[in-house]
Amino acid sequence: MPSAGKAAAGLRRAIPYAVLLCGAAYLYVNAGQFAQFARPGELGPDLWPRAILVLLIFVCAGAILRGMLVVAHPPDSEALSDAVAGDAAAAQADNTADAPQGRARTSTYRLLAGIGLSAAYVAGLGWLGFPVATALYLGLFIVLGGYRRAGVIVSTSVLGSLAFVFVFMKIVYVSLPLGTGPFQAVSIAILAALGVR
Repeated sequence: MPSAGKAAAGLRRAIPYAVLLCGAAYLYVNAGQFAQFARPGELGPDLWPRAILVLLIFVCAGAILRGMLVVAHPPDSEALSDAVAGDAAAAQADNTADAPQGRARTSTYRLLAGIGLSAAYVAGLGWLGFPVATALYLGLFIVLGGYRRAGVIVSTSVLGSLAFVFVFMKIVYVSLPLGTGPFQAVSIAILAALGVR
């Protein structure tokens, strides 16, 4: 039965979101222990982790509900489009046999490259410092995604890095690595320009 298959597929897609939602709820409860370190008259250290976890819970719940609604109420044209797609696929099987494999191969390489880039970012934070490492990471990730306009890439990565530095160090009061040698000097200059002490 196609509807049962679609329902099962929807449930399979919802499993990661359900696991993530449960993990976020567990961490939300445990983040309450940070409240004992709060100073009188100041926001407690549990505020930001809990705020992020609440957003994560809402996103996961929305993704789960969206999957269920799409499965429960498929569009009327879906059966027709499935039939047309099946006929077209049968007619053009010889011409397009390699195209899906090529796309899957490219997606796999990009996924592995993204994982490697993220690992390199974490490993290089201590040496490059947060501002420089984050700007490089954002720029390379945009390039990895296939975008090629240099001006947009540079401005997005630099402004994104500055925004993260400002939020984490000026608003949230998180201590970030400044790097070593000339990278530390760059980080200190950036912090001074942003008014972060």
